[in-house]
Amino acid sequence: MNDHQIQPQKRTLERLFDTAATLFWQKGYAATTTREIAAAVGVQQASLYYHIGSKEDLLYQLCVASLQQLRGDVQSAVDEVRDPLGRIRALIRAHLATLLTYQVRHVTMLTELRALSKGHHQEVLELRKQYGSLVRSVLEEAQAAGMVRSDIPAQYLYLALLNVLNWAVLWFRRDQELPADRLDGLFTPVFLDGAAALPAQVPPMPSGFPVPKKRSATRARKLSETNDKPTAERMLNAAAALFSKKGYAATSTREIAAGLRIQKASLYYHIESKEDLLYSICKSSLEQIRRDVAAAVQNVTDPVERTRVLIRTHIESMLRDQDRHSATLSEMRALSKERLAHVISLRDAYEELVRSVLQEAQRAGALRGDIPVKYLCLILLGLVNRVEVWYRRNGPLSPSELGEILAVVFLSGAAATARD
Repeated sequence: MNDHQIQPQKRTLERLFDTAATLFWQKGYAATTTREIAAAVGVQQASLYYHIGSKEDLLYQLCVASLQQLRGDVQSAVDEVRDPLGRIRALIRAHLATLLTYQVRHVTMLTELRALSKGHHQEVLELRKQYGSLVRSVLEEAQAAGMVRSDIPAQYLYLALLNVLNWAVLWFRRDQELPADRLDGLFTPVFLDGAAALPAQVPPMPSGFPVPKKRSATRARKLSETNDKPTAERMLNAAAALFSKKGYAATSTREIAAGLRIQKASLYYHIESKEDLLYSICKSSLEQIRRDVAAAVQNVTDPVERTRVLIRTHIESMLRDQDRHSATLSEMRALSKERLAHVISLRDAYEELVRSVLQEAQRAGALRGDIPVKYLCLILLGLVNRVEVWYRRNGPLSPSELGEILAVVFLSGAAATARD
């Protein structure tokens, strides 16, 4: 095949990726058909299979292409810089630029990766692991040069940084006041210098922390195993576990009933539809985290300490109901219009609580004033919310310990100079 043949095919595949990613973002992978994708591209459904083997193959190719593009762009950017902190700045700038240039593709990869078959899923995870190794190596080089704090392992600095960067694909809008090419000017100072105006007021990490010990598994108790009676809580937990693992559209009420060890008909004694479960999951998770955080910060007067308590409590509350928060984050779009509007209002109310804590701290001179509180809030929410994607209860850190790390990263920054 010559170059004249390759280029049109590549352009068609690129258009196919963008079209499919948009539909997957709007409707979800499971609810989108190849017929709809073909119609949106403007070709016959049969013509689609000239470029892909199946819908799942399309998602796989899209994920692979996205990760290869990201890794190539970031590698090229950091290779041009020798200064360790300069390499981190270049990494952040290149990551954001690529992420937002192909925004809908990366949203699809972040939210629909679980839909891949086992073999494809493992291949994509390996590519993601390779990219993670690149990011971690840049941070480790800066640690070795004494330019990045060493009291927090590079593994957690890396996860914290990617939490913040990857969250941007979910909230960035091209019609907002800040263009994409200026975002790194907000993200880099918070990560390298910290959000606190006076980093010395932020308690340092405990000495000896960099080598956490492996904890025994302390999985949250599954209510479906504690009682044979199908209570509302048990149903929500069972549904949330399946929605977070498989997705709302791909989960049937029959599977939920089987997980509860009851007949499908018995499920409808408590609910009218599967959507009732998703709606209740979204409501309960957002209402609970707001109650927990509001109660925790209520009697804390020091602005920096209030922010630290907010972060730690958010992590503890979110990971206590990890499946529910995961399902809420990834599946709320499946709700009917009226219910979605209500859930969004609950989410906005919680974000307003977070923003108010940061705003009070900023007005008191405890948080930096060169970054609008709107973006400090978005950065912080990215730092904490993405934890639910990768946190494992049998890992080395408890939710409280992880919350302390993320509070220090946000408030005092990752750079060694932030604490001098």
